[in-house]
Amino acid sequence: MIAELIEKLWLMSIGVGVFVGALYVIYFRDSYRWRYLGEFYQAPWRRPIETRYFQHAVLYGKGVASKSYNGLLTMGVHETGVALSVIPPFSFFHKPLFIPYSEIKGWQQFWYLNSKSCELEFKSAPEVKLVMPASQVKWLQDKSRGQIEVVSQHSPHEQRPNIWYAIIVIHGLMALGLLAYLVLSGGALLA
Repeated sequence: MIAELIEKLWLMSIGVGVFVGALYVIYFRDSYRWRYLGEFYQAPWRRPIETRYFQHAVLYGKGVASKSYNGLLTMGVHETGVALSVIPPFSFFHKPLFIPYSEIKGWQQFWYLNSKSCELEFKSAPEVKLVMPASQVKWLQDKSRGQIEVVSQHSPHEQRPNIWYAIIVIHGLMALGLLAYLVLSGGALLA
């Protein structure tokens, strides 16, 4: 009886350990671009002049994939720069950043399918780019009194998520094809 209990506790602790270890690896891997920016811009969170919660951004560069922070960012505007922070519980390995306005340069970018976006590049960390909806960047520009330079030209960087657009179109066509098949066959597949 006690041996079975000890065995179950042992197996449960192994399962919990594997789960926590996998979570640790996933959070650590997903934060490597943020940690790269942190090498140059990590700073404790200070009370900003204005704050926006649940903002969107995509980090790309230094690798193949991109990391999306949809609804996970808090942005704060200061006199000399912008503060970025990831909301808990997603903030493991994501220490707050403070990026001076003088370090930021932006371009128009076609990233999101449903809205205009801007790509921000940082002087001290040029290998990683931050893409935000144009409305968020406009808010930052307004609150910083134009200290963020965003040119109206398209980004000089060639990396764009074209493969993801192709995947979305293919999935949409597959769904439409299945729907057409079901309609034309009279729903025989569902019966």
